[in-house]
Amino acid sequence: MPVFKDSQQMLEMLKDLWSHVVFQTEFGQKLKDYGITYKFIITEPNGYLWVGPEEVITGDEANRDGVITMELSGDTVHKFWLKRISLPVALATRKIKSKGPIPKVLKILPFLKPVYEKYPEYCSKHGIPIS
Repeated sequence: MPVFKDSQQMLEMLKDLWSHVVFQTEFGQKLKDYGITYKFIITEPNGYLWVGPEEVITGDEANRDGVITMELSGDTVHKFWLKRISLPVALATRKIKSKGPIPKVLKILPFLKPVYEKYPEYCSKHGIPIS
């Protein structure tokens, strides 16, 4: 059974989380510095998330080009933030399919470290189990 009950729950939580990441950590500035935008195509449940240095968008409006596009399942999103799967392993095993400059992805990845600790709080806030 998927961790997210439906697309709405997943997208609300991811918009809340990524808004924190972009606007309250140095990650947002790094997006601007490196000229990166992300488009996430998420399955099970289905949804789009677009992240840039100035905005975080979910739903059909987020189905726009990003410098980096990542396609993954909702469960893989959850495992990533819980540090149960690393990005390099997920890319190598095709749990995450990526298009775009992967070196930029890996260069900016360390700036997400403070967010891993906050992820369980967002799960609790949005009624998502972490076990």
